Amino acid sequence: MKSIAKTITAIALLLASAGPTAAAPVTITSVASDSFEYPDGSNLTGLGNSNAGWTSAWLSDSATFTDFRTSAGTLSYPGITSAGGRVVYFAGTALNDAARTLPLVDSGVVFVRFLAQFGAVSGGGTPTLRFSAGGALTGGIGGNGNCGSSPNARYSILDAGLDTVGCTAGSLLGTQSLVLVQIDYMQMTTRLWVNPDLATFDYLNPPAAQTQANGLAPAMDRIALYSRSPVSFDELAIFRVAPAAAPVAQPVPGLPWPGVLALGLFILLATAQVHHRRARAGRISRP
Repeated sequence: MKSIAKTITAIALLLASAGPTAAAPVTITSVASDSFEYPDGSNLTGLGNSNAGWTSAWLSDSATFTDFRTSAGTLSYPGITSAGGRVVYFAGTALNDAARTLPLVDSGVVFVRFLAQFGAVSGGGTPTLRFSAGGALTGGIGGNGNCGSSPNARYSILDAGLDTVGCTAGSLLGTQSLVLVQIDYMQMTTRLWVNPDLATFDYLNPPAAQTQANGLAPAMDRIALYSRSPVSFDELAIFRVAPAAAPVAQPVPGLPWPGVLALGLFILLATAQVHHRRARAGRISRP
């Protein structure tokens, strides 16, 4: 009977392994994105039709200043596929600006990601990627003179008045970087990472941010880029993340569960028959 019990246990283990399921992956839903695949040397204003989630092409955020230009080169970072060109500073006036509109974002959890190499000088409201909603500034990412001085100005989170409310420890504005921002409208929190490892970054349960601002979650229906010194800016993306639906369990290829069950029953019956024959032979051989 012990051998029969072992056989039943083996069958149970075999059946349990017949239909493994994979861990649920993350689903990324784009809100808006731009890889700046535009003609080299063009004025950024007017480029980018109402596509990829946007509700307008690039436009001037202030008629006072010169618009950015485009360049054929790209910025790169492990885990991001760069395409097209990038945005660069054009020294027509002391400050460059450009803006683009999108449907209102003010709920759930949203990530903003971009590649940038800003100038090392920070102040006067630049260099920044700014968020606004309903015509009012709501916050920004970059620098405004309160997070290290040139050449060691660092990335920071800015509030609706462009005041620094979160400052990173060693992420320099003048170094090419990947900037990742989480805006949590439910917890009213903005978190900032600079140069995270995307291969291990868990969007659903992210690691501790390099800096965060509690009580700040800037809504946006418009983003604007400002700089008064050389800048490269690329691969802008605004997106949401959520757990993907778990895949339906599938049997082990080549060994469907009905076959496993039939095989197990056959082994069980064969084992029982062998025991029966041995017991009968023992009775016959007794004097």
